[in-house]
Amino acid sequence: MIKQAVLIRYNNKERSEIFKTILEKEKTSTEKSYYIYSKNILNNRLSHLKELFPDNALHAIAIKTQNEPRVLSHIVNKGFGLEAASFEEVMLAKKAGCPAEKIVFDSPVKTQEEINYCNEHFKGLLLNVNCFSELERIKKAKNLKIGIRINPLVDTGAPGIYNVSNNRSKFGIPINQKEIIIKYALAIDNVYALHVHAGSEIGKLEGHIEAIKRIYEIAEEINARQKNKIKILDIGGGFSAKMEEGIQQGLEDFVNLLESKCPNIFFNYKIITEYGRFVHAHAAFVASRVEYVLDYTEAPIALIHVGADLFPREIYSTHPPYHQISVVSPEGNLKEKGNKKYDIGGPLCFSGDFLRRDVELPEIQEKDWIIIADCGANTLSMWSGHCSREKVKLVFI
Repeated sequence: MIKQAVLIRYNNKERSEIFKTILEKEKTSTEKSYYIYSKNILNNRLSHLKELFPDNALHAIAIKTQNEPRVLSHIVNKGFGLEAASFEEVMLAKKAGCPAEKIVFDSPVKTQEEINYCNEHFKGLLLNVNCFSELERIKKAKNLKIGIRINPLVDTGAPGIYNVSNNRSKFGIPINQKEIIIKYALAIDNVYALHVHAGSEIGKLEGHIEAIKRIYEIAEEINARQKNKIKILDIGGGFSAKMEEGIQQGLEDFVNLLESKCPNIFFNYKIITEYGRFVHAHAAFVASRVEYVLDYTEAPIALIHVGADLFPREIYSTHPPYHQISVVSPEGNLKEKGNKKYDIGGPLCFSGDFLRRDVELPEIQEKDWIIIADCGANTLSMWSGHCSREKVKLVFI
């Protein structure tokens, strides 16, 4: 059995101390919000992946989750790869210095021009095909490694819009088309990989493993017909990040069960992962200045300088992520005494721009700072242009 790792997280006190140090360094700054990203936590998550999986595994961290160039360059400099969900993200990976053979290209709407460009300029890149029509388009792309994305049709417990393993999904070829998948895999020389990514925020470990097992079994069947045809299994990501207080669970149970259900998977195949939220979520927090406190509403409203621009999933989604919220003084001291219910409102000109409703916090005053925990995933990379606001300042510590 694999030894349980310690996955570090900051608590409210630690966040306030870090932010206090930043404020002391920026005494003359007029910044209204800070996005504070921790290299230490990022390194902790990357090390966890490296320790759990075989040495030849490629961990292609999802760019869509966090696309800050300094963060991407740091990931690449640590020897990791990058997963691109668009051609534009392929170019971001290149700009970050990622070698072509460590880039995974997963867009569901790749154009022929994009495929041709990758074939010419990104030799060795893994391109995961999303549908049968795309398999026809890649037949001349001899310089690329080709994977076939398969929809395993398994309930993984991914909530609502994050579930991509159902019969109405736009992602992957359904596993009930297995014989046609196998036919294409055997017919196209550079199809070396099978790919599965069954959802985000996956809630059922057994379902997650079953999804991978189904693809593993197809790989075994292909290799029984043509020896060593499938060399790579891209098992995607989807592991949850804990947003409430407490210890973040590592991937030990997942890896143990995967080895149990898919014998020799780590020996017979090169494994690729595509973790995003698990790697990034805890690595950043946001501090935003309280500009006004409206005390004449049903519940007092603290108005801050980030909202649906930085947190579109939290405000627009049917399954919003939860964030711990704390209050610090203008000098950066954590407020801990007294509890009062507040609504936390953002700066955008529409009525739904509220980060939280009825959250119990110490008394909030103008010029205090609201600290929002665990903001490293799907925030900066999803920045909304609504109201044309300037992006929040990033501090990479």
